[in-house]
Amino acid sequence: MQSKANEILKIENLSKTYNKGSKSETKALRNISLTLYSGEITGLIGPNGAGKTTLIKIIMGFEPADSGLVSISGFEPNDLDVKNILSYQADAHFVSKDFTVWSYLKMHSLLYDIDKYEERLNFLLEKFSLSDAKHKKINGLSKGMRQKLELIVSFLNNSKFVLLDEPTSALDPPSVFELRDFIGNYRSEGKTVLFSSHHLTEVEKVCDRVIFIDKGEIVSDVYLSSVETGFLEDAFLKYERERRFL
Repeated sequence: MQSKANEILKIENLSKTYNKGSKSETKALRNISLTLYSGEITGLIGPNGAGKTTLIKIIMGFEPADSGLVSISGFEPNDLDVKNILSYQADAHFVSKDFTVWSYLKMHSLLYDIDKYEERLNFLLEKFSLSDAKHKKINGLSKGMRQKLELIVSFLNNSKFVLLDEPTSALDPPSVFELRDFIGNYRSEGKTVLFSSHHLTEVEKVCDRVIFIDKGEIVSDVYLSSVETGFLEDAFLKYERERRFL
């Protein structure tokens, strides 16, 4: 059992409703509670509209909750101290005809106030096989290369807690393997990753733990070391079949 000292994210009784009181009222999150720990990779899965994106936005401080607590190493999401703890890879890509890969990463390095940023950038560019593209304009990159660029930004500050939103969606198999290895090494340094994805096989290969959310509620929270290979797909299909006949 993990100790309180290892907690990186603590969520208690979190709820969020959109369009309250209207005909289109939607309960996006219903009294969710969970804790994430240092040195773990946790997968967040669920059908479209399950509440995953809302949960991510609240953790990042992009959106307020209606009620409940979110604590990131003891800080609220909008606290400035969180910016040195948490980083994020969005599912949207920055596209520019002016910025090159290098200038885009340099800008983020200066915002993070990273010492010897050239060394850090070259390391990450090599790890994600983008070294040959560092002087290319971003709008000339393929979708997969832009995805890797956003992943580099999320790991740039060597944050203790990284939130990845559909990180493998545009990646080819070699790039998926690169990311898998990188995340594994990141975990070995005691860092924490929350990994939202629809790719169940990849989640099973990468994650230590999986949280399954649907209709704004956590319906399952399991450590993969305690189940057999293929459990996620079987469990997801079983849940979907049962849900259709409720």
